[in-house]
Amino acid sequence: MKSVQRILPYTKQLVLYALYDILDSEDSEYDKINDGCITARVTVSGNRSEFILSVSESPPVTVLTVRISAPYEGLSHQGQQRLADYLADRVEQLLENELK
Repeated sequence: MKSVQRILPYTKQLVLYALYDILDSEDSEYDKINDGCITARVTVSGNRSEFILSVSESPPVTVLTVRISAPYEGLSHQGQQRLADYLADRVEQLLENELK
């Protein structure tokens, strides 16, 4: 499974709000597994894949992990990494832009 982590200087709650905003803007289907862990089906660039997204807090930082659990069939390893990076980058950019 390809995954990416982002260490963010925000509270867990803010990161979760941003994550849900991004998932909603991507017309994703998602389910909350437990506090801070979400499974999502997201279509990025025509490739519908499944992800496990988790947010954990270790003050003063919060860690966002995006893991691709079921990639679009035929998607290369580089493509899988790009999808995980894309979602993590979107969350990070939203937080940076909104909290300026």
